[in-house]
Amino acid sequence: MKVRYCITMLLVFLLSLSRAEYTVYPHLSWSLNEKILFNFYEEEVTERLRAMNSIVTVNLDEDVFSQVRRFVVLDRGSSKSILYRSELYFPLIERLLFDNNLPFQLKNLAVLESALNPEARSYAGAAGMWQLMPETARNLGLRVNKNIDERKDPVASTRAAITYLKKLFGIFNDWALVLAAYNCGENKILNIMEETGLTRFDEIKKYLPKQTQQFIPTFIGASYLMEFYGEHDLFPDDAQLPGQYLTYVSIDRKVNMNKMFRESGVDQEIFKKLNPSFRTTEINPGKEAVFICLPDSMMVEFVDYYLKLHRKFADTSTIVEAADHSLILELISFSRPYIDAPENVEPARDEMINYRSTDYSKVEEVPSPRVEKKSDEIIHILRTGESLSDVAEQYPQVTIAQLMSWNGLREFDFLLPGKALTIRK
Repeated sequence: MKVRYCITMLLVFLLSLSRAEYTVYPHLSWSLNEKILFNFYEEEVTERLRAMNSIVTVNLDEDVFSQVRRFVVLDRGSSKSILYRSELYFPLIERLLFDNNLPFQLKNLAVLESALNPEARSYAGAAGMWQLMPETARNLGLRVNKNIDERKDPVASTRAAITYLKKLFGIFNDWALVLAAYNCGENKILNIMEETGLTRFDEIKKYLPKQTQQFIPTFIGASYLMEFYGEHDLFPDDAQLPGQYLTYVSIDRKVNMNKMFRESGVDQEIFKKLNPSFRTTEINPGKEAVFICLPDSMMVEFVDYYLKLHRKFADTSTIVEAADHSLILELISFSRPYIDAPENVEPARDEMINYRSTDYSKVEEVPSPRVEKKSDEIIHILRTGESLSDVAEQYPQVTIAQLMSWNGLREFDFLLPGKALTIRK
């Protein structure tokens, strides 16, 4: 009993000390908690900031440390959501930046603008991942009307933002000034530079609106998060949407959403979450095509329905075939096989289709069938309802065991429609 009593009193004493420390020195206690719980040691953060690959100068000042701390310590819930959305949208943004010879770090601009949320809207009326105002969006070629708001379309808005960023870099030739101009407008920056004769962001910073003054430190904080989140035990919040690569297709024909949800395997909640640009249940592209965004396996279901709806190639049920038949005007996929471009072959159809594979290449057309040939192998795209047994029956002298061996499959692996299977000759 005496031993138990002594232990109890010791615990009470230690608890009182911890409460006293928090009461008398709250900032010291919080700092200690940050270090222990979130691995936020200033010396280590400083070294990471110095080593970080950045398109803007990283000044190790209080503004930068404050933004880094906000992302990795104070607002961890939002940061987890950002990390999850980055898995969805960064492959697309990086692809489009690459296509336009722009630095990949610009993807972090969408992090601080909208937390990578295509549905984001500001009090001033800006919307989408890139927070474009309606007039700016229309000037960049986006449609903002009662039927569609392409600021919320990941593909269309990213291309518009890239066009704007390239224009700004052509004016300022400095990424810090470009980011500042993106926030408050190029005319504001040009007027300040003309009035003061100053040309660097650090020099004109004090003349900028307060929000723009913090824009570069916030960009650095967002860049730090995306590069070093693991060092602070931050991981994506994976409880929001299906964890698959997203596929994007461009279509130019009408689709009624309600009818599609009833007659296809496309999930209504997921479709609406990933396609917030549509303001009505009637997808009516008009003269210009629109993009549909879905997880890869669900995109196969959408293409199945879309092809049957328009009754042109009713037996075509893979995304690659749909692109080949010009029903899909553009395909951006991150889970399709690499297809070598044929040499010395004249294109047999209009080149407006832009097939994109997981590697960056100059493929200008897609081979037609569901089966795609390489030099020593065949790539078979799995159709809806198709099993390994069904596939094996289509190829003489190919067994299920061989299919499993060639594709690293196990006995109870679940195969989704759209999966690429290697078949060796």
